[in-house]
Amino acid sequence: MYGGTARLPHSDIAEFLQARIVADLKAELAAHTPCETPDSDERPRIAALEAQIATLTQALAAARTLGEQRRQEAEAAAKRVEVLEAHTARLEKAVAEAEALGEQRRQEAEAAVKRADYLVAELVDITSELVAMSKRDDRTDGSTTQAARCAAQDERASATGARMSQA
Repeated sequence: MYGGTARLPHSDIAEFLQARIVADLKAELAAHTPCETPDSDERPRIAALEAQIATLTQALAAARTLGEQRRQEAEAAAKRVEVLEAHTARLEKAVAEAEALGEQRRQEAEAAVKRADYLVAELVDITSELVAMSKRDDRTDGSTTQAARCAAQDERASATGARMSQA
């Protein structure tokens, strides 16, 4: 107003206005700030909130306890899984060894059956030869001596032994 900058002619009025503004701001702030001592309307609400806080605190403690229990159960379950996996691995190894041994025994049994079949066939052949020789001996008039028969049997036994060693 006086040359671009507004100056109040009296500093007393400026101080008064400044004090008034500060007082109004403090009053407004006090109106919005809850007071330290609750009045009768807020006491039940405060009691309910305190009860709710206590309930939530108890629930938190119970949840922590339950969480720790679940963690311990999970650790125990993990250990059981490890034990069971190790046991399963041992059983799988034992099954594989048993299957290999079973296969070996099956092959041995197959070989034994073949050998038995061969020996039975040889026995049938030898028996057939003996029967044929016996019939020839009966047809001859006894010119074959006992020594000749023994020599023929020895030859057959040697031939059969050679055939059996080939099997």
